[in-house]
Amino acid sequence: AGLLLEGCAPKALSPLPHCSRADARFTQFVEKSLGTDWYGIYVQENKIGYLKSTFRRQTGPDGTSYLIELSGIMHLPSQNEVDKIEMGIVAEFRARPPYSLIRYADKTIHKNDISEIKIVSMADGYQASITQGGETHTQPIGRFDYTLKDYTAVQNWIAQNPIAGAAIKYRHLNLATLNIQENTARIEAIHDAVASGVKITYYNVITTGCDGLEIQEVFGADGTAYSIFLGQQFECRLEPQALATKIDTPVDLFVSNTVAINRLLGDSEKVTLLKFSLDHISGALLGDAPGQSVTPDPANDSSIATINPAGACQLTATDEEIKKNLAATTDIPANHPKIISLARKAVGDAGTTAEKVGRLVKFVYQYLEDDYTANPLTVLDIIARKKGDCSEHAQLFTTMARSLKIPCRTVGGLIYLGDAFQEFGLHAWNEVVINGVWVPLDPTWGQTLIDATHIRFPVDISQEWQIMAAIGKMKLTVLQVEHKK
Repeated sequence: AGLLLEGCAPKALSPLPHCSRADARFTQFVEKSLGTDWYGIYVQENKIGYLKSTFRRQTGPDGTSYLIELSGIMHLPSQNEVDKIEMGIVAEFRARPPYSLIRYADKTIHKNDISEIKIVSMADGYQASITQGGETHTQPIGRFDYTLKDYTAVQNWIAQNPIAGAAIKYRHLNLATLNIQENTARIEAIHDAVASGVKITYYNVITTGCDGLEIQEVFGADGTAYSIFLGQQFECRLEPQALATKIDTPVDLFVSNTVAINRLLGDSEKVTLLKFSLDHISGALLGDAPGQSVTPDPANDSSIATINPAGACQLTATDEEIKKNLAATTDIPANHPKIISLARKAVGDAGTTAEKVGRLVKFVYQYLEDDYTANPLTVLDIIARKKGDCSEHAQLFTTMARSLKIPCRTVGGLIYLGDAFQEFGLHAWNEVVINGVWVPLDPTWGQTLIDATHIRFPVDISQEWQIMAAIGKMKLTVLQVEHKK
């Protein structure tokens, strides 16, 4: 769902002549929603930032329009530094039916990096302007039907008091693919409560995007968003301004995202097989992956996982997966001339897909200097900075591989942090399709055959968020470990 965190300060309704009854009701809903709200942004119950949401009507030379403005900041601890990220969204719609989109802008600023996507209505459709890596390019994206009714679909629906279990489908503007996708919203439960002596009704809603990402939201009966959750890790919470803007003392979130184990594993790069038991909740979420098999162990209320990258656990890539993981998006600009040129330089005269992948792993491993504080915003910023952590290595590799028409995806999971810690921590690496099957590799570590301390999370984004939320309670017991001889 688009983050319309609506205000609740009502303003007088301006009746629109020649409107249908449905349009008149919608305009009334919009007018009652005008105002400003503030939200605290939390990760693992630590407040890292805030968001201001303003919804207003304005009149200019081109007539009356509705303007939605979201602006906020986040403070993210990174080693001994605190990174400040500024973000803003502006969406403007015509105030008369069909309430069509006039312009949309999404901007993020981090240090000296700026990432911005602007969409503007033109005579022959819409045009996108994309700023990344210090350069801007425009591209026509044609005509599409996206209106204020789509942007506020869930909130407007809730304000009509639907029953538990009800669901709707609505259009969502996907900025990664620059097209319209269909999302689903479903009412999981309806609750009555008393707040400050006043009886209120609130709705628990789950929205699902075409990528499978599930967002849990809580709305008041008037459609006001009370809170928004991502995988029990991230939350936007409606708060008074003074409370919302009071950010907690920075906490190293990485510390609470590690899993201790019962024995030392030695040099992780020499581990060829790892077998371990896992609590049943985490085990049920983990699932099979290339070189990874998970079987339930009901007798011990657990699961048994075996990691053997050179073993027989292979996953065939489906046609749908291949198509999805060849696509260029605004986040993965595989069709950008800089990316194509760099990728061709990296692989040189390599002939087979396996040879190209091997050279690409080596190139990314050598091209990027390990730096856990750089955090470039986009792939083009990564190329310019030549610094990054596992996320940047994986993102650059994915983009370059796709530019060479090699299906590739970034995956996440856990990696052994070494005997000094005796823990597993979060990590990102890649999977490519070679001869029809998914093959894991790690450009951060320069591995075309990953070691067996890579525990891969599901590629389904909602399942990945669920297992990440369970890391703090995860119990992992090593049963067997084998090393290169």
